[in-house]
Amino acid sequence: MHFVLVHGAGHGAWCWYKIRCLMEASGYKVTCLDLKSAGVDLADRNYVSTFDEYNQPLTNFISNLPQNHKVCLVAHNASGANITDAMYRFPEKIHVAIYIAANMWKHGSPGVDVKLDYMLATMLLKPTPAGARKYLDGPGDGSVPPRVFIKTVHDQMAIPENQDAMIESWPPSNVYEVESDHSPFFSTPFALFSLLVKAAT
Repeated sequence: MHFVLVHGAGHGAWCWYKIRCLMEASGYKVTCLDLKSAGVDLADRNYVSTFDEYNQPLTNFISNLPQNHKVCLVAHNASGANITDAMYRFPEKIHVAIYIAANMWKHGSPGVDVKLDYMLATMLLKPTPAGARKYLDGPGDGSVPPRVFIKTVHDQMAIPENQDAMIESWPPSNVYEVESDHSPFFSTPFALFSLLVKAAT
């Protein structure tokens, strides 16, 4: 099983290091991507003017997957929009889309305000390009892969009420809860690892 982990606003692929270690030690294939201008990507965020540009690393990765190869897409926070976009573009290449306290709104939905993404994170966070916030309208539901939402019950950023609103607005196949703050990949990696495997299977 191949997991593709997509960081939230301000983060980079680096934020998944604990989860990646746990998954690879258990025999799973894991890819952690930097979106355009995030993490160690050298692009200047001031020149990333559209959502499509910001999401290009994920789009390119999925479009280059071998035929009949499916991945489990995992999003945190704002990258929910990134995997939703990929889910509509490449439904045949996605086994399941997993949202961890992530923006899970249909294309064209107005969404809600969610506070953005502490010692490690404050040293590494980078601003998200303003243009990446302009989500594109997309097609209707159509035939898309199943979705799973992992709710972070002690979240002070993506507050539980906002998470519940997304779940109610676009009900996923399953909802799981983790006793965690906004970043379970840091605070409760073992619990998150177990839920990711459960969601994927």
